Parts: sequence; C-alpha cells; structure tokens
Amino acid sequence: MQKQKIALALGMLVLAAQAQADQLADIKAAGVVKVATFDANPPFGSVDPKTHKIVGYDVDFAEALAKSLGVKLELVATNPANRIPLLQSGKADLIVADITITPERAQVIDFSTPYFVTGQQFLVPAKSPDKLDDYSKARIGAVKGTTGEQALHQRFPQSRVLSYDDIPLALTALRNGNVQAITQDSTILGRTAGGSAGQGKLQNHPRPAEQRRDWRRREERANRPC
Repeated sequence: MQKQKIALALGMLVLAAQAQADQLADIKAAGVVKVATFDANPPFGSVDPKTHKIVGYDVDFAEALAKSLGVKLELVATNPANRIPLLQSGKADLIVADITITPERAQVIDFSTPYFVTGQQFLVPAKSPDKLDDYSKARIGAVKGTTGEQALHQRFPQSRVLSYDDIPLALTALRNGNVQAITQDSTILGRTAGGSAGQGKLQNHPRPAEQRRDWRRREERANRPC
C-alpha cells in the first residue's frame, strides 16, 4: 500500500512538471533538480549525525523523483516558514517537505496528490494536566509558518504562543520550562517523544481549524510572479 501511494505522488509531480515544459527542460538541461526539504524535522528530514547528510521520509521521495527524471538531486535545507519563499525565489525547483494544503497556499503554489495524512497533538512534560482546556491560557510553543501555529491562535486566543524555527528549538524550550506545551503533527511529536524517553508524553489535540491534514509535495504555479 505504501508503494502505491509513493508511485501516485511521484506520478502527479511529473505530470505537473510536464505542464510546465520550460521548467522541466531547464531541470533536465542542468542535470540537477533542486529540492527544498527539512533538515531538522524527523522523520521527514533531519541530518544524520554520522554521515552529516539529510535523510528521512521526504528525502526518499526526492531521490526517487530525481531518479525518474534522470538527473542528480540537490537538497536545499529549509524550515516551515522558508519553504514557499525558497520556491518563489528560484532557489528550489520544488519542495518535498510535509505541508498542509490550504486555500491560501493554493493561490501561489500547486499541490500534488497527498502522500501523508496526520493530526495535531500536544507534547507536555510528564504529570501535566490531561485536559486540553487546561492549556487555554498556557505558554505553548509552535513552529513558525505551520497551520498548527495558526490553529493554536484560533483554538486558544488567550494563550501565549511562542513560535520557533523548528521542532528541536521548541523541544528545548519545553525542557527548559519556557513553555508548558508544544504542538506539532502527531508523527513528528511521536518521534520527538520517542527520542526523549521519560521527558514527555503525548496529549491529543482535536485540531480545531481542520479535520484532516493532507501532506503533499508541490511546485510553484507557472503563471505566478516570483
């Protein structure tokens, strides 16, 4: 089942690229495709401490795409807030980094078929309150440029939202007591909690602003100015 989802996502990306023949021709002529992906967002993308290379779920997709195009892969490290600007500036040909589809984003970028669906959760220190409403006025950490950050403002307007560039920085703030909870996608927090045994637990979040989060790869619309 997983292989079918990967093939579908890659197929849609290639079809979208073919609609932009000039861009695809430029990529093939250069012999390299520049893909923006996370370098501090496991399991989607993070730096392997042994090889010092970016590895992860999204990197596997990017490698398969480059192979299908017959070009080399150049990874461009990014964080959530910089994903779209990198694409618009031409520093990346496309982005392979988990992102929620929203009408606002669809105005400036094109999305492929979704390849991942997840939900939003809280990560809190052990022995913290279990009721979500207990955090309505709390200090909560979120990652800049994410829909999770936006949903937090909507669900808890009286909370103090502290935004960080990536999840490791948010986790450090949680450990240091600068925030009482952090919020991010369940898959990411599951990996974060797994790597911090005894230091935290997962608290389910009802995702107030959305019912589903479809993670998709995308490329910029050809008719949009940079």
